[in-house]
Amino acid sequence: MSSLAEEIARFDRTVPMASSPTPPSSWYVRPDILDAEKERILWRTWQPVARVEQLRENGSFVSGSFLEQPWVITRDGQLRAFYNVCRHHAALVAQGEGCAAQLTCPYHGWIYDLDGKLRKAPRLGAVKEFQREQYGLKPVALEVWGPWVWLNFSPSPSPLAEQLAPLAGRVSLEGLRFVTSRSYELECNWKVYVDNYLDGGYHVEVAHQALAAQLDLDAYKTSVEGSLVLQMCGSDGASERLGDGAVYAWLYPNWMFNRYGPVLDTNWVIPLGPDRCLTVFEYFFDESCDQEFIDRSLVASHQVQLEDVDICQSVQRGLRSQGYDVGRYAPSLEIGEYSFHHWLARDLTP
Repeated sequence: MSSLAEEIARFDRTVPMASSPTPPSSWYVRPDILDAEKERILWRTWQPVARVEQLRENGSFVSGSFLEQPWVITRDGQLRAFYNVCRHHAALVAQGEGCAAQLTCPYHGWIYDLDGKLRKAPRLGAVKEFQREQYGLKPVALEVWGPWVWLNFSPSPSPLAEQLAPLAGRVSLEGLRFVTSRSYELECNWKVYVDNYLDGGYHVEVAHQALAAQLDLDAYKTSVEGSLVLQMCGSDGASERLGDGAVYAWLYPNWMFNRYGPVLDTNWVIPLGPDRCLTVFEYFFDESCDQEFIDRSLVASHQVQLEDVDICQSVQRGLRSQGYDVGRYAPSLEIGEYSFHHWLARDLTP
């Protein structure tokens, strides 16, 4: 089997899109590729793990995990984030979300204040060279933007504003309220889902016929600015849900903002393994939207997601076939997909 470096190098960033093959299928099936993506890309970029409204009150906490990195966010007058790992024997200190004065490890009862400091280590006895202040929960970088709390698992991350700069003026959050979230687990590599999102509307007419009937696909436009791919498409004017059209904004490497009419939904794509991923949708609606409109919109969105699940899982099965190695781009459409692969190759190269 070829080395990791050899497989990454098979995608030549110097080849123009019209002449370039796509990355090899190995990028979508090999565990070592995913390991490299975690270490070199995903743990180094800001991830929107929670909403600020979940942490409004002092004492509130939210916990979760991102790519084997358990985290907990607390509020004790300010928001703080930590690795959700007891410094004694590594048990998870917090589960789910709630409100508490302190966090108590369920294994041996070590107690931590909400600022991460170790408050109590019971029955430690005469252990030598133990300094309580050195055994607090280890912090994780945290910033807030929009309604989200973002975490970065790099020891020295760049400011969140740098990652989000291309979004400035592109997606408005004004007048929107959070309504619900939905998650879809797919049997495909996370990049298959992103590729599908970034194909410039190529698959819409075939895979999403009901949606395609409401869109002006001939006017579909894709632009690339910094780490942002912006896809824009007008509507037929008759769709209450789509309004004047749709704006699909993808921020490298794994977050999407979809604005259409009075609706904003976001997609957060999380790898679960070389051939599995989770996409988390959060739906925001204009304050003027009534429940009937919201319900209809969620039904329509769910249908589109089921169609994407089917096609992405079909692609993953094909990627494992001996009958496929590399493909080609449609140069007038798959501009975003090519940019994504270009940036992956850049960041995966040691």
